[in-house]
Amino acid sequence: MKKLIFLIVVLLTGLMYAENPEQSFDNLVDAMYAGDAAGFSNCLSSESVAFIDMMLMVVKLQPEEAAVEISSELNMEITADDISGWTSTDLIDTVLSSPRFLAELPPREDIVVSGFEINGDSSVVSFNLADLPQPFEILMIKSGESWKLDQSVIQAEL
Repeated sequence: MKKLIFLIVVLLTGLMYAENPEQSFDNLVDAMYAGDAAGFSNCLSSESVAFIDMMLMVVKLQPEEAAVEISSELNMEITADDISGWTSTDLIDTVLSSPRFLAELPPREDIVVSGFEINGDSSVVSFNLADLPQPFEILMIKSGESWKLDQSVIQAEL
């Protein structure tokens, strides 16, 4: 009987400390603002990371052309040699530290989660940006004990 009570206590303790979608979204946003590519990658679903890896493989097929396009898009100098050596985390790091990306970020305190709705292993997180009347929604999926950014969000942005 003592073992059963102990297991129940351990299980409930684990559930109390499991992240909810709001906490996971906040971790993602915090990593983005900190320029923490590894932390940001950790907030992505495995499908999202695989999609970025696939896109990176395609980019590496024509690194010279990609360097010109990415340099223009991010407002920073990227070379074909840079691209040839990139991992998905390197690509994320480059985007997070790019002048164009940084210039378009609103102040961190302007991003406020207004709620989330869980439906099985997926969740829609609603958040507001200061001075904008409509909320935004982002899809997250359950992965182990945490919630990760869904691949559909990455595909829409790329």
